[in-house]
Amino acid sequence: MSEQHPTDTPAIGADTSALPLTARLARGVRKALGVDRESRWNREYTEGGWDWLRNLDELAHHCVLAGYVSYLKPGGSVLDVGCGEGVFQEQLRGAAGRYLGVDFEAPIQKAAHKNNANTRFVVGDMNEFTTTERFDVIVFNESIYYLHETQKGLQRYEQFLTPDGVVLISMHGKERNDAIWAEVHARYTALDEVTMVNKRGVKWTTKALVPPNGQFTLPQQAP
Repeated sequence: MSEQHPTDTPAIGADTSALPLTARLARGVRKALGVDRESRWNREYTEGGWDWLRNLDELAHHCVLAGYVSYLKPGGSVLDVGCGEGVFQEQLRGAAGRYLGVDFEAPIQKAAHKNNANTRFVVGDMNEFTTTERFDVIVFNESIYYLHETQKGLQRYEQFLTPDGVVLISMHGKERNDAIWAEVHARYTALDEVTMVNKRGVKWTTKALVPPNGQFTLPQQAP
């Protein structure tokens, strides 16, 4: 478990003014061209368009991710990239010592009531977010699809990981996501993976991974 940071340490990227100039300019261009994904998702969250994420048949992959945190990094710090309103965070149930969730404004507003000394939700685009903090676990829970470039995006997030940190990724089991997994495996070593199918036949695969040169060592496993 890494050293705890002061709870008042600001996360750079909590508002647009904290983003690099190039990122702010790019965001302005997207809005001007009407291709602003942020505005659309904010509207959908406000209108309840993502409420289904709390349905029973979505529970399994959140619980597997929470189990990985509890087993691999008990009491560790967690960065949840594309956290929504914190459905995964609620399943941690004390497994994490410090939690930071990042997403667009509307879902973060829905999660704001859960902010406390060890849990924070901040506004930021996952492709632009940056922070001076370091985390034991970085989670991409059904969000890695939205990195503009998978490997480059993962490499950027590795700088926010402790030397012995782990990366957790969950993806929907669509064939088009096989290419993303291929990019992930070209860089990372898998500690474990679970594929699950719910009653409706929807499939997810969730994996615990170590980045290149990562110092995490899996505890001795029984034969």
